[in-house]
Amino acid sequence: MSETIEIMGISLEKCYAADVMESIDEHWNSNVLATYGTITMKLLMEAQNDEELKAYVEGLDKAVVDEPEVIRAAGITDEQMLEDATGHGFFGTLFWLLNQYKNRIFILGDKMEDVEKFCNYLQEKYPQIVIAGKDSLEEAGADHEDRVINEINGVSPHAVLSCSRTYETERFVKRKRKMLNTGVWFSLGSCLEIFNETGVKAGWLNRLMEKSNFKKMISEYKDKTEKM
Repeated sequence: MSETIEIMGISLEKCYAADVMESIDEHWNSNVLATYGTITMKLLMEAQNDEELKAYVEGLDKAVVDEPEVIRAAGITDEQMLEDATGHGFFGTLFWLLNQYKNRIFILGDKMEDVEKFCNYLQEKYPQIVIAGKDSLEEAGADHEDRVINEINGVSPHAVLSCSRTYETERFVKRKRKMLNTGVWFSLGSCLEIFNETGVKAGWLNRLMEKSNFKKMISEYKDKTEKM
């Protein structure tokens, strides 16, 4: 049985970046969708007050913890996991694999601006990746979601890569996974450098505030559970 870790009431399978890559490689041509995603402080904080987002996190086939603060919050001192999270090497390995196999992918985001930015990044750095389609969830409503599903199923990509600042794509795959004709879905969140705030000072301050808020929420959760 796989070892699990728990952070603020959310359970995850403990795994390394290499385990995730091996699992992805096994699911390229699967008839059953396998979902993968990055785990960050921001996502875990958002999930505390969002049951659908919490269910998405716990329903992932495998997850990549992308920030060492999350690993430390779980009480884990595993050096390999800390190295994976600190180095952010998973993204490069994933994109390299997609590039080597010339996989056909679909890009989905919350906003078309981020989708275009992500596509341009991949085309510049990994030109052998075939972007078979792209869209955003910028428009609200069931009709638009159905259109996105039809677009994805129409091109039958090897994988869907999603980028999200507000976690709409994560909620989308949680609700619609049984309707999607692809073997692999990977939610990248807003972890990539291309989505960071412009300006070193702004990025540093936002990061500092996020760490402080996460630490505070962890402490409050521990106090609450100890009193139960």
